[in-house]
Amino acid sequence: MFTDASEDTQTVTKKQTKAWSVPPQWVGVNGGISTTSSGALAWGRGSVPEIAKNRLDWAEKADFIIGFAVSLEQVHGTRIVEVTAANGGAGFLDPATRISATDGLFTRDPNVVLLTSHADCAPVFLYHPQARSIGLIHAGWRGTLAGIAASAVTTQCRAHDLRPCDLLVAIGPTIGTVNYPVGEDVAAQFVAKFGPNVVTRYAGCPHLDVYAALIVDLLRAGVTDARNCPRPPDTFANPIWSSYRRDGERAGGMLAYFNLTSSMSE
Repeated sequence: MFTDASEDTQTVTKKQTKAWSVPPQWVGVNGGISTTSSGALAWGRGSVPEIAKNRLDWAEKADFIIGFAVSLEQVHGTRIVEVTAANGGAGFLDPATRISATDGLFTRDPNVVLLTSHADCAPVFLYHPQARSIGLIHAGWRGTLAGIAASAVTTQCRAHDLRPCDLLVAIGPTIGTVNYPVGEDVAAQFVAKFGPNVVTRYAGCPHLDVYAALIVDLLRAGVTDARNCPRPPDTFANPIWSSYRRDGERAGGMLAYFNLTSSMSE
């Protein structure tokens, strides 16, 4: 997550700079995503002690308290759950304690750090500055097709009495269209749901644009800021990002995080 050519990245932590973070104009929040330099971070990509150690090292670099972290058992579904400090620590050092069968979290609690893991699937960050409400989702092709982005918007807005048009959105590193060939059946389902612009053909083969599908889903859900959301880095194209399509079982997985900052206690 942190790169600085002038520093020893094995020993320098808080001096390092973020490779990807939420938009700088988002005052009052902190968020970003790790890189492969942090080692394997997703459960199942190594032994539990190895992953736990990597997570502890990464949390120090990201400068957050591990007792505030809440992570989940991602199943490529659309379940979205509100969490508070009572959930603090869930799943961070022990996969058995993750929030079960869930792919999105939201909170208003400043003593919570939302976490999701990724290796090509998109992290989607939702933020309402006035209400101080944040959400983070894990969106692979299955979740995207099932409408996880719209589901997250609807669930968060209903719970916190928000208007979707007041939400801000950012999408973190995810696999790019040119590197994401899919079968004709998957392509047809995406075109039917999101329109023809979410699939591009290269050498006659359909390639999926998950980012474009997410933008369509967010706009339909009323998140007008989705029009301003820049296309994220392509995980497949750059080895600093974890990519299952590129590396298969050797892909260690990255962690995305999101938290409110102004009331964070130390």
